[in-house]
Amino acid sequence: MNNKNIIDIEKQLSEFYSTLDYKPISANAISIYLILLQINCKTEWLKEFKVANNVLISKIKKLNLSSLQRARNELIINKYIIYKKRHKSK
Repeated sequence: MNNKNIIDIEKQLSEFYSTLDYKPISANAISIYLILLQINCKTEWLKEFKVANNVLISKIKKLNLSSLQRARNELIINKYIIYKKRHKSK
């Protein structure tokens, strides 16, 4: 079973920026989306991948957990990403 998609990064970015015209989001949400896109590129476009909050926070100056959660919710609500909360094992 192939869990990878072939993505044209230029097309993806073009569509993303075009969509922002009618579905605007905050600068933090845009930054997170672009970081996730870059990470997904490094996974060779897995359909699902995991990124720890501290990884995202470390890549954006002045981003804290609360800001990350708000920005991530913007991306989810506006259907830019699908998010599954990780279930921590005891």
